[in-house]
Amino acid sequence: MRLLVLLLSMSAVVFFGYAVAGLAGFLVGRGRVDYIVFGLFLGFASAAASLLLWRHWFSLLEKEALERGNDAGEKPS
Repeated sequence: MRLLVLLLSMSAVVFFGYAVAGLAGFLVGRGRVDYIVFGLFLGFASAAASLLLWRHWFSLLEKEALERGNDAGEKPS
């Protein structure tokens, strides 16, 4: 799951790069609105998916730590 979060995070940077490239194209007279929309939409979608998976992974990790603590007879903090 950590690898998937890493790939989604990296793809968000790439997609935001497409948005910046589409916007920077207007400086040289060849701007592309489709690149901007594509980059922003997929960039935010990828970033949101990455954050949701990261949060889910942390909740699983916390549950596992609590179960280990209960098995060892420790009090959860």
